Amino acid sequence: MDWHYRKPGWQPGEPSRISPMRVVRDDERGLVAWLAPGTLQEAPGSSDGQRVREVPLARRWLEPRTRIVERWRGNGVLCIAPAGMPWSIWLFWSDTTGPDWAFSGWYVNLENAHLRTDRDTFSSDHILDVEIDPAGGIHLKDEDELVAAIAQGRLSSEQAAQIERHADAAIASFEADDWPFDSAWTRWRPDPAWTVPVLAGLDRLGAGTP
Repeated sequence: MDWHYRKPGWQPGEPSRISPMRVVRDDERGLVAWLAPGTLQEAPGSSDGQRVREVPLARRWLEPRTRIVERWRGNGVLCIAPAGMPWSIWLFWSDTTGPDWAFSGWYVNLENAHLRTDRDTFSSDHILDVEIDPAGGIHLKDEDELVAAIAQGRLSSEQAAQIERHADAAIASFEADDWPFDSAWTRWRPDPAWTVPVLAGLDRLGAGTP
């Protein structure tokens, strides 16, 4: 399945992030999917092909964007989108050699609740995120980007306040030990026979930073 992030007001042909993933579970509680290491994705980039995070913060939300190809860097990630919630939970491991992986924590990506089709899921990223370490330590990530997004017209102050409330709700979900944070997911492992999913149409994108 393909996992999409689109900007608010996105129109066909505009840049978006599309990551092909392997479905692990899909039911009334939500979607669980595996982003394999080395996966090639469509992504929004700067006009000269830079990754968005490489664009200086002072102008990150002002410059036009184009469609580029990115390779997922690092180990694979288990992504969980609980149904109807304005966030997804990404489980990271720092070492995946051998059977005993080193779990490095949960990354709560604040975003729109997902809209689904049979083989696609769609959301819009909300910039601010929550990082939770294996011991339960919690801190907000990209608060500076949220401030810049307001200053550069990407978000209103009211929207940012709503995103911060969503962060509080996601933290409460973790503290309540809701199912996406069940420790069993930290012990989950992908089938070694799985291949890396391929996103159709990447060959039509001329720029990229694989």
